[in-house]
Amino acid sequence: MTSLKRPREPLVAIIGTTGTGKSDLAVDLATRFDGEIINADAMQMYRGLPVITNQISAEEQRGIPHHLLAQIDPLEPTWTNGLFVRETQRLIKEIRDRGKLPIVVGGTLYYVQALLFEGSLISSNEIEPGEIQFRSQDENKTQFPILDEPTHVILEKLRQVDPSMAERWHPDDRRKIKRSLEIYLTTGKRASDIYAEQRGAKQATEDTKGPWETLVYWTYSETDTLRERLSKRVDKMVQNGLMDEVRILHRRLRECTERGEVVDRTRGIWQSIGFKQMEAFLNGELNMEPTEALEKKKCDGLEEINIATRQYARYQLRWIRLKTLKSFKEHAAMDLLYLLDSTNASEFSANVLQPAADICRRYLAGDEQPRPTEVSDTAREVLAAFEADSMATQSTFKVKTCEVCNMSLPTEDSWVKHINGKKHRRTIRTKNKLALVPVEDRIPPVEAEVDVDSSSGP
Repeated sequence: MTSLKRPREPLVAIIGTTGTGKSDLAVDLATRFDGEIINADAMQMYRGLPVITNQISAEEQRGIPHHLLAQIDPLEPTWTNGLFVRETQRLIKEIRDRGKLPIVVGGTLYYVQALLFEGSLISSNEIEPGEIQFRSQDENKTQFPILDEPTHVILEKLRQVDPSMAERWHPDDRRKIKRSLEIYLTTGKRASDIYAEQRGAKQATEDTKGPWETLVYWTYSETDTLRERLSKRVDKMVQNGLMDEVRILHRRLRECTERGEVVDRTRGIWQSIGFKQMEAFLNGELNMEPTEALEKKKCDGLEEINIATRQYARYQLRWIRLKTLKSFKEHAAMDLLYLLDSTNASEFSANVLQPAADICRRYLAGDEQPRPTEVSDTAREVLAAFEADSMATQSTFKVKTCEVCNMSLPTEDSWVKHINGKKHRRTIRTKNKLALVPVEDRIPPVEAEVDVDSSSGP
């Protein structure tokens, strides 16, 4: 058992991959403990698109106040971490002043990470300097046209002004490359220098903070069950009006184009799972293609949505393993991270809602709590496995470029898979036929240092 004092500033956060019951748990806790919910899902902040962003319905909200949900226009850019943290901190204070319990819930894990662990995203270029946190993308692109150039042009400029940051990113990671150059152009300071200053400030203030007080739940479902659940969710989205919403987005995009407005398709609602995958079908509709061709494009698009959703769930799980658990260990807060097994939907109340309520009651009262590994067999197995895995993988990895195939690989797994793959070997055989010196002997991989936990997010 873990003994804690009653929290001075109680806060509950709920994380987990998509489709694991985070919203249902949040509503249940808010109902039991007089709470209000703050949405931490970037896509669910957009209004008018409840299906494509998988927003909780008014009926499912059960009268509980939900903040930062369906409040910004689809044409607005995604909120930065800085803006999200600032608004969430303001809301948390207001909720506490009303005598209620603030509950933060969502799958945009870099939002939650920035809120709970100030400065923890510095090395991955997620925290932005104050000078540019609230500048619009249109303003930056108008002032600095190079930000609209192809990725390789932006990267070359970044190499000139901030080679340290240029070496961090995969050559195809446009978002991070662009943001690093944007920081330099906007502030006149190199991003690498700014992050070094932030790390120093973080180190200097870390010891002055009190003990960890935030209670965090991790809703977790086993992979095979989650995959099946996500597939069924896509079918339900179609029944609930997915096609109508993607048509609305498609029309608004065309309207912007007709007005001569430049739309940044790498940010905001355009990165949501649903629109990109159905765009070929939408264009086909606009061009009045034959019914058979449209039906095939629709089926292909829905299958791509299924694949993208599963990939996103894997990305979220990787984030928790490489970033969240690491931060909890650094803050000596593992005793307040509880994994709840939502694999069996028919046992959701017994396996998730009831233990979560008991833990929260003890947390608010300052009573003894069970250790996270004692909640269930799944919690013990998964936490132990992920802890061991994260300890083994928290090291510096070098992005490797295979000059034979002209490809850059961002992880050790992808590098090993590539060099052992048929395409790589076939390319080497082909080049060896024409080379005087064997290709493998004279073309070593080009490496650039990058933190292993700086993978890009959506």
